[in-house]
Amino acid sequence: MCSRSASTRLTARQQQAAGATYLAVAARVFVAGDDRVRPLLDGSNRRAPSAGPARVLTHAVGGRRIPAFLPDARVTVDGGRLCNQVDTDVDTACLGPGERGGSPHFVMWETSKEPGRHAVALRWTAPGTTTRVRAARAVDVAGSDALALRVIVPPDSRDARLDVAVADASGRRALLGRLELDGLPGTDRTASFWGQEVRVPLAAATRAGLDLRRVTVLELVPRSRSGQARLMDAWGWRAGLPAVRAAEMPRVDVGRLSVAEGDSGTRTYHVPVSVSGHRRGTVRLFVADPGTGEATAREVTVRPGAHGIDVRVRVRGNTRFGYDVAHDVFVKAVRGAVVGAHLGGVVAVNDDPAPAVRVTPVADQVTEGRSLTWKVSLSEVADADIQAYFGVLPVTGGTELSTTDVDPRWLRDHSGAQPQPPRPLSSVEQLYLLVDVPAGRTAAELTLPTVVDRVAEPEETVRLRPTVHDDTGEPHEGPPFTGKVHDAS
Repeated sequence: MCSRSASTRLTARQQQAAGATYLAVAARVFVAGDDRVRPLLDGSNRRAPSAGPARVLTHAVGGRRIPAFLPDARVTVDGGRLCNQVDTDVDTACLGPGERGGSPHFVMWETSKEPGRHAVALRWTAPGTTTRVRAARAVDVAGSDALALRVIVPPDSRDARLDVAVADASGRRALLGRLELDGLPGTDRTASFWGQEVRVPLAAATRAGLDLRRVTVLELVPRSRSGQARLMDAWGWRAGLPAVRAAEMPRVDVGRLSVAEGDSGTRTYHVPVSVSGHRRGTVRLFVADPGTGEATAREVTVRPGAHGIDVRVRVRGNTRFGYDVAHDVFVKAVRGAVVGAHLGGVVAVNDDPAPAVRVTPVADQVTEGRSLTWKVSLSEVADADIQAYFGVLPVTGGTELSTTDVDPRWLRDHSGAQPQPPRPLSSVEQLYLLVDVPAGRTAAELTLPTVVDRVAEPEETVRLRPTVHDDTGEPHEGPPFTGKVHDAS
């Protein structure tokens, strides 16, 4: 889609022209307050000729829109599915792993599951299979000219047609109009599941006598033979920009505290959180498990001078080496609040030295066809995996073990190299051997499998040197050691 020969690709000059046009439009709207050019930005399906051949799509929230159907855990969906925008569960996620491409609306934030972000997923195989979205309480769209919906259809799909209807609390129903949508061009590398803004006038609801102050149901009725869509949200819409007022709201900042782990006992620390500004608002608080990374979330009301966010972290001391443990806490604004520093928490800093690594032979002189083996031991148990890397050095005397003397799969797995042509192991680029001693264990084995080549050869030697990185990433090399392979004949 974006390759040089693709018809959809804009030249650099065309991209610059389109960008300059819409930067100028934004300045006219937001700086000069010129409402005449607002339709170029707010999803009104207008375009600027000066943008050249670029197809520019826009949608918007806010402005003079009135929240109508914003999918959350409180709405009821019949004939469709309330899906989670960010979720690892394929049965509840809005986009499954089989979908081609991604969505800018369903982007993962700090956690693989994020509550509070929903959409409505529709899938139909015949016309007329109605999806009903029922609000938890009646919504008021009186004074709006139209209902503005943000709807996603799959990339490169064609001719999705949906009738839109609403009903009020007394059961009166009105068909507002029909949506006709084509998917955006896309590949598996583009985020083309994008919400297109479409509007249907509310005039039919007024003529039918609906009480627009008490709308309770939104209906989407497919008229095409088959398809799928996701409803992001629906708003009462009317033209224009609202009067701008300075916002007075609380600001939340999460700090980070670094503390020594200690040798014994348990200490409790409070995550530093500050709330400044004015009034009160709501944020979503996430507390991550340092072991699994999974986060629990809850909504919290915050206001200056109050202790709405109180997260306590327990740090248990010991004398075993381990990596620093981050107890992460992060916040996200929900309504009536802003967030400054969103990520913080408590870091328990490791204050114990890493165990010493020692290599001892198990079988360092073998006949070809058998494995050279060494034991990699720690001086004491650790709370973290200890990894040792072994580089192959040129031998200082005699014949060096070659690429045709070792198991070809082992060579390929450890370096990506092929045995032929025969060459010393120390000349193979990117040949490193890794031994991992798991947390809670004190030893593991390093093995180097050889093969029988049926060629009369002298004794062959391999020379290895261990390297261990400390918790700062600094490498520490150990003394070299050797293994010898004798001819099977």
